[in-house]
Amino acid sequence: MSTETLTTITRAADLARVPWRNGQGMTTEIALGGAPDDFIWRVSLAEVARSGDFSAFPGIDRIIMLIEGSAMTLHLPDHTQVLRRDEPFAFDGGAPVRCVVDQPTRDLNVMTRRGEAQATLDVRVLAEGDAPVVVPASGVAVLVVLEGSVRLTAAGETTLGVGDVAVTAEEVTASGAGRLALARIVLAEVTVQ
Repeated sequence: MSTETLTTITRAADLARVPWRNGQGMTTEIALGGAPDDFIWRVSLAEVARSGDFSAFPGIDRIIMLIEGSAMTLHLPDHTQVLRRDEPFAFDGGAPVRCVVDQPTRDLNVMTRRGEAQATLDVRVLAEGDAPVVVPASGVAVLVVLEGSVRLTAAGETTLGVGDVAVTAEEVTASGAGRLALARIVLAEVTVQ
């Protein structure tokens, strides 16, 4: 992010699509903190066309949330987790995971390097006339419009459409009629000795 503004907007058409680490699918890179191969945090949107194995990310805490499709089942070493739309699930990114889908799905992923950052992920549904959602300035917030249209207000007002992304470190308000994913990333405090 530049020093002039604490909020960056990226339109859906400008987001890069890259192959999964294991080559079994495609991911849209939404936002990244650090270098692509050595990130502190990463937010991405995966397209899962068929059942298969997830890429392994040792040392990474991962949150996944189904945003399109009826269901996805994750088979982890210690249990099975059924994902439903808009319900985040956190797990160890280094664990072997096999996913099973009956039809193509899309899911939002938030990954943080263990010990360096932590994240939360949820969905807000906005309706015209409702009070705006206030996102306080605390860490980094990544907002992704999943449906509809969202007005984002910080220093000025910007309208975001489906797939558009805002990355901010300042307080913003969101209003309009739509479905908005909100990932919050907080960097670990470094102790100087």
